Amino acid sequence: MEVTAIGPEGVACSLVVSRALTNNYSTLHGGAIATIVDVVGTLAILGRDPLRPGISVEMNQSFCSAAAEGDRLEIHGSVLRLGKTLAFTEVTIRTGAAAKLVATGRHTKMFTAARGPSSLETFC
Repeated sequence: MEVTAIGPEGVACSLVVSRALTNNYSTLHGGAIATIVDVVGTLAILGRDPLRPGISVEMNQSFCSAAAEGDRLEIHGSVLRLGKTLAFTEVTIRTGAAAKLVATGRHTKMFTAARGPSSLETFC
């Protein structure tokens, strides 16, 4: 996955669906989608505050359509709310050419009291 933009407004990434990310039907596996939501949601938070990656407390995905092996995905993550102890993110995954919606996801993360040494540079 390539991060094409990151900042306070969100994160944009692209990814070509490889064979390693597909299921028995040669389409993007649901587990790969969950991982994308996890990583891109976290990157969206780090774009706002590089010292607070947080701990996942809830995550969900809606699978809207299939992405085939070889499809280029355009992924966007944004922070819906960044609070003192919780952050709420939203991620959309679309095929690049047709902008077909493949999946959406939401990711909630909790922050511990201590701000750790994590930073955007070490996460990537």
